[in-house]
Amino acid sequence: MKASLSTDTALLLEHEHDLEQLVRGGLIHTHFSPVADLDSGAVIGHRVYHGIADAPADAAQFAGFRQSVRRSEHVADIDASLRSLALREAESLRLPRANRLFLTAEPQSLGTVEDRTGEPDRSAILQLHPDSITQAPAMTLRSVRQARALGWGIGMASIGADLRTTAFLPLVNPSVVMLHATVLGIEDTSHLADLTRLLQAHMERTGAILVADGVHTEEDVLKAQALGAHFGTGPWFGPASRSPEPADPGDRDVLADHHTRNLIAQGTPFTIAQNLERDPLVMDGEMLTAQLRSLAERSLAAGESAVVISVFGDVERLDPDTVGRFERIADAVGYTVMLSAGFDTPPVAEARGGQIDTSDPLRAEFCIIVIGPDWSGLTVAKRRFSPGPDGRTEYDVHVTTERYACVDAARSVFSRIRTLR
Repeated sequence: MKASLSTDTALLLEHEHDLEQLVRGGLIHTHFSPVADLDSGAVIGHRVYHGIADAPADAAQFAGFRQSVRRSEHVADIDASLRSLALREAESLRLPRANRLFLTAEPQSLGTVEDRTGEPDRSAILQLHPDSITQAPAMTLRSVRQARALGWGIGMASIGADLRTTAFLPLVNPSVVMLHATVLGIEDTSHLADLTRLLQAHMERTGAILVADGVHTEEDVLKAQALGAHFGTGPWFGPASRSPEPADPGDRDVLADHHTRNLIAQGTPFTIAQNLERDPLVMDGEMLTAQLRSLAERSLAAGESAVVISVFGDVERLDPDTVGRFERIADAVGYTVMLSAGFDTPPVAEARGGQIDTSDPLRAEFCIIVIGPDWSGLTVAKRRFSPGPDGRTEYDVHVTTERYACVDAARSVFSRIRTLR
């Protein structure tokens, strides 16, 4: 017999073991919200929510429950249980196998996903929250690759209320981008213009689809379409329900055009740049410093949507000008990394750091990598063994804006970044 719940669910969820008890006791309900074509209204799938059995089935309760899951020390186990529950519910409700399921997922649970390569008819999209990605980017990117290899789709949700949420689009390469539910209420046209440009760049490059969340009115439908969305979810298409109406989206596969590169990022930025098969430029220290400084300054114009990664070889102390420049970068862009074999903690508080081992070839490289949804840049250098004709130290340098080289170089560095607790 199932235990009864206190009506004060907020108090109940302050304790992690109570959350586990709810899941194990069958006291969590699964709700399905229609995801529909904005033009025709045809349902192409369902967004999955979870909530407590005796609580109101509304957005606030769903969001509060998900926050509790995210805070739990056992987030991986709980999230995996919720994913299995949703899949079982969809099966028992006899939802058409062509319906896609859009499942909120935590990066910690992606390492436990089952093999779905033998079930291509129902593609489940695991939707990651930007904040969860930035807490543990190395683990997230590894897990995303594994989940894709096992037949799962990868999406990102809660995008656009803050432009920083778009920073990881190029690195995660989601097939589905779901807007934050508040985006349709934003009246700042400059913000919406920047957001549209960034999203269109991602969709144009990858064939991803854009889903608008929080669609309440016909005006919301028109605004979502103006932002580039073809699909939407929210009360306009029907409430979240435990027993949704089955709908057949037909033969059209809305994700058929998405392009996913699911390769392992091997090597270092320098070896990845070498694979472009271009002769390196040869520069002295002064010219290399100017080249690195130029790209770093250029990153300031990228704004909140950019990821900026810097590697300083084995330098122990950066000069004041460099520290000041990266203070401005960390304040301006979405995510900043500063790595060196000479320091574990970056001299800029807002920047993320990590450890470079004594045997790590990265300790011999100097680079700046800038990744944004609409442009990328990479400058990477390695000291030459022999000095130049005048005895000066010289460097082999690669300078490129080739998209995949920049993304792969960034991914290769992320394995050294420290996970936030």
